[in-house]
Amino acid sequence: MLGPGDTCYLREGRYAETVRLEGLKGREGSPVVFAAVAGEKAVLDGSLPIASRWTHYRDGIYRTRLDLDVWQLFVDGGSACSARWPNGNWDDGSVWDKSRSLAWPEKAGSSFGTHYNAALRNLEFSLVGAIIVVNSGSFRTCASRVTRHHPASDHFAYDTKGVGRHFGTYPVPRHGYFLEGKLGLLDAENEWFYDPCESTLYYKPPKGRNPNDLEIRGKARAYAFEVVNSTHVHLVGLQFFGTTFRFTDSTDCVVQDCRLLYPSYSRRMLNDPGPIEITKMTVAGEFDRAHNVVRNCTFAYLDGPALEMTGVGNRIENCYIHDVDYSCTYKGGWSLNMVGAPELVFRRNTVHTTGASELLKAGARNLIELNDLSRSGLLQNDGAMIQISVKQQEGSITRCNWVHDSVKLGIRFDNSNKPGSPWGRGGRVHHNVAWRTQRLFFKGDEHFIHNNLSFDSALNDLIVSSDLATNGRNFRTVTRNNVAGALSGHRTRPGRDFPLPGSADHNWASDVTARDIRTQLRDPDNLDFRPRAGSDLVDGGALMDGYPFRYLGKAPDIGPYEYGDTEYWIPGRQRPGASRPVPPDGATGVKLDADLMWLGGYRAGRHDVYFGLDRAAVQAATRHAPAYRKTRANNIFTPGLLQSNTTYYWRLDAVRGASVIKGHVWSFTTGSDLGNGSQAARQRRDCTGDDGILAKEQAE
Repeated sequence: MLGPGDTCYLREGRYAETVRLEGLKGREGSPVVFAAVAGEKAVLDGSLPIASRWTHYRDGIYRTRLDLDVWQLFVDGGSACSARWPNGNWDDGSVWDKSRSLAWPEKAGSSFGTHYNAALRNLEFSLVGAIIVVNSGSFRTCASRVTRHHPASDHFAYDTKGVGRHFGTYPVPRHGYFLEGKLGLLDAENEWFYDPCESTLYYKPPKGRNPNDLEIRGKARAYAFEVVNSTHVHLVGLQFFGTTFRFTDSTDCVVQDCRLLYPSYSRRMLNDPGPIEITKMTVAGEFDRAHNVVRNCTFAYLDGPALEMTGVGNRIENCYIHDVDYSCTYKGGWSLNMVGAPELVFRRNTVHTTGASELLKAGARNLIELNDLSRSGLLQNDGAMIQISVKQQEGSITRCNWVHDSVKLGIRFDNSNKPGSPWGRGGRVHHNVAWRTQRLFFKGDEHFIHNNLSFDSALNDLIVSSDLATNGRNFRTVTRNNVAGALSGHRTRPGRDFPLPGSADHNWASDVTARDIRTQLRDPDNLDFRPRAGSDLVDGGALMDGYPFRYLGKAPDIGPYEYGDTEYWIPGRQRPGASRPVPPDGATGVKLDADLMWLGGYRAGRHDVYFGLDRAAVQAATRHAPAYRKTRANNIFTPGLLQSNTTYYWRLDAVRGASVIKGHVWSFTTGSDLGNGSQAARQRRDCTGDDGILAKEQAE
């Protein structure tokens, strides 16, 4: 019955059903909307309650019979852990720790298809029929079946047919794996197992608990919304639990203000190692019009990738995505697959704690900006947080992102090293900050790599690969205005032996100047990456022909921030209230001349600043209290020279129209040093063209 401009309102409650929409046609400006009533919690639930009686089985394990198969178990609102060896679970984070949650073949006797490990002797049952989930050395993880094993034996064999040639191309000691699908693997609290042949569910609750006293539910439905061949359909303000959505051959659709908890999970517990049913918005062809949007949504705790989109003109913005893909068995090594989504905008998202090799696999001509990405690729080898392959590099723009605290590369332009393989070209990476990553790494040619900051990397901090190194090319790449601990054309060798190829100038590197990068920046250890007054970075840069950008003073500064700017861009998802304080909450050793900066509340026009030495006073303060300092339209507050070794408290209230969202009280403790931050007024010089950094952000 719904037509253009109609809204279907969902009242508070659980909705245990799949809504299938086919051929539903809204119009631009008059979409068909499915929305929760304001202030009410409408939950689309993919689980069903386990109502049957539990009886004790053995060793603290209980069991019950089911009438319907389930492939994920929820206890008191959280996910229990599949019975596995080695153990790994969500609660203590061990599922993301390869040293704890994966086994590794011992060299003696191990080969492709057969693994030896002395710890297997503790398994006094046969593993035949179990499922092995094995990472094949790089960015492929496969699920297969154990075909040969004897109880208490130190080795087993598994089926290698149909798992792809890549499975066996890396040294066996890199093949981390875990085992599932056997009742004998159930040995830890909050683990579960389901026998589909006997329709029997097993669960080991925390010590002293009886499962009959717990709220236990089982996943029985993959999708709550399936939208096919439709246009201008919006899902707004809905909560998904143990289920998700799938849009197929549909355009101009929007998913907004939704929260997806445990949206996808494998069916391996049903002895099905096939592809996981994941969240998708796809059209038939890569270059078909799509224009779908995912905005201000949360995706949390899932097996499989968070989202796949295809088609031209999609957007993912202001989303929070975390704890993604603990098995990495879905097709390839990525958490967000946009390789088939040209001209996508990936903007203002926070993503952390992902298992797969590549966090974001970008599409052609993607705009990737103002994202905060960290803790990626925890369960596979190789990879990068932002991965842009050969065909996707030309016309891509990657700017104003923070990539940090990851065992993987921060940003990578990749290509094959095989002779005669095509080169990626024409990508632009600028005004990004990377720290504690493996490196920033660029292959290809005719790229523009400028105004980036990279430090504290595992290898050289910023690498523009040269032919002297690994057939990296970059004959015509321009590398300018970058700050790094070490700049080089080689992954590990110094830049003096492997100089940057192409045109490289106006860069600053610690390994060249023999000075710590911290001598040039205000307080990078507390997230203030601006240049120090009088540093080499101030007015030390140069413009790029055909690629104008905004700067202050006589010339651009080297690095991603301009000395004396009245705004400090901070990437990541904007919450309703202010977030991401600089200095961070609880920081120590803060400079005595520190500025207080923050990520503004979502759609907030200004922020009220409260500041003082007493936490309770700052917490209780109103605009009439002494702790109230001022209302700021920008995101920098300068409290003046601070006392050394003193703890300060501050609070920001986000003002959005007539509503005020009261902020949390943050704290920091000063050290005894200055950040050399006295900033004289500087002339603003806008050379933005159509590509301003902050100008565009402020306008939006």
